[in-house]
Parts: sequence; C-alpha cells; structure tokens
Amino acid sequence: MIHHDTIFTNVAVTAENEPWWEGRITGAPAVDWQGRPYDKANGPAAHANSRFTVSAKQNPLQPPDGAPEGVPISAILFGGRRREVAPLVYEARD
Repeated sequence: MIHHDTIFTNVAVTAENEPWWEGRITGAPAVDWQGRPYDKANGPAAHANSRFTVSAKQNPLQPPDGAPEGVPISAILFGGRRREVAPLVYEARD
C-alpha cells in the first residue's frame, strides 16, 4: 500500500530517497526528519511522532466498487502515544 502515492511526515530519508523511521529493519538514515544530514549526536533520525497516510483505494483488500453502500461499523478506536500513564483506548457506551 505504501509504495506509491503516500504522504510521510517526520520521517528520515535513506541515501536511496526512501522514507525511514526508528525500528525500520531495512535501509539506514542519510537525512534526518529536519532535513539535516543524519548524525547520531543530533538525536533520533525520525521524530517519535512520524506518520504516513495513504488512500484506502490502494488497499488490496478494498472491494472493487469501493463498497458504495458502506460497511457496518461496530467500533471506532482512537489511540496514540502518551507521556502519562493512561489507557490508549477508552470505551463509550453510547
């Protein structure tokens, strides 16, 4: 899904101009998330809040017609990183 038409934010870039983030197994950072040549002394290559977004149309499991009638939703989950100790998911009963 992420090989084309994808927006990456706060990631580093490899010498091959590929996006790179902390924990990625392949490649090595050449330019950090601030556009500077990567130097370990400057801290992590990618920001801890690095993200990507891509169209659902690029998902190979997306129905060919895009499911114009919609799909049933049984839950909506919001999550993220937090500095404080708190659940990443909260439950709402209505």
